[in-house]
Amino acid sequence: MHSNMDTLLMAEQEEKVLEQGYRNCRDACNKYFSNLRWIIGNLSNAQRRDLEPLLNHVITVTDLLDLKSEDGLPLDVWNELRDEFNDAFAGKAPTAELAALVETVRRYQVPRQLIYDPLMGADLWIRQNRFQTFAELDSFASRTGGSLLASTIPVLGCINPGFESCAIEAGKGVMLTQILANFANDAKQNRVFLAEDDLKECEVEVQRIKLRKSIPTLKHLVRLYCWRIEKMLLAGGQVLSHLDYDGRRSMTSLLSWTWKTMNQMRLNPDLVLQESVLTRHDMFRLKAKHLLGLEGSLPIDLDHSSHSGGH
Repeated sequence: MHSNMDTLLMAEQEEKVLEQGYRNCRDACNKYFSNLRWIIGNLSNAQRRDLEPLLNHVITVTDLLDLKSEDGLPLDVWNELRDEFNDAFAGKAPTAELAALVETVRRYQVPRQLIYDPLMGADLWIRQNRFQTFAELDSFASRTGGSLLASTIPVLGCINPGFESCAIEAGKGVMLTQILANFANDAKQNRVFLAEDDLKECEVEVQRIKLRKSIPTLKHLVRLYCWRIEKMLLAGGQVLSHLDYDGRRSMTSLLSWTWKTMNQMRLNPDLVLQESVLTRHDMFRLKAKHLLGLEGSLPIDLDHSSHSGGH
């Protein structure tokens, strides 16, 4: 009798921890993604609830990118975080948020590698704080943005297997678009994610970018990256065929927002020197299309798209 009661109390406690974890993740997402919350507004309450621990994982990884290492050695915080995730998947979550993440991963059978890869990518950045080649940046974006987006597909409503490769391409495109859009903002914080080889080839001086100074060579760098991103988004758009109706709506809006941001930078490279690439009107149009169910079927703003065919 004692044993049954203890088991019942333990189950109730675990349920309370899970509920608290989901609430904490929701609060964090409401704050961090306040300008983009509408993208998942069409999903069911249950889907949003289950998606939020994965979105909170995005916040965790993004926060890690603000950390710095000395002498190229891994930070203690990385080792501690890795151990926390290992404990969580072993049934001993140290935080309510991790308990909620593990529950979502278990319920939707999200490949665990998609959860660990972003942490490994963040650790790479913490130790190096630079990417010499675009191949290095591409690998980083694949592990972080690519895996983070791919992890959400089962929750969004996956109807066809084999989504990983195109989802990772889409996630890379989303992440690199944000990296490019935040080039000047990051440079002022002494963080430059763009490949050093590309900066050198395009003759772009980071010091002038920090001062938000327009330079003729900036357009070559921006259009080079937009050309690369465009290919990723077009390949990544195939992920839409793996999603059900509502999942497709949310993903289309995310990719359309990304495409719009990328295309505006391609048309006006100096936009990367501003605090924000898209205007309030741009965001209103994207949000209105989503609310009206007019997202379309491709990650392309047909009103403004202009395929350059090169860089």
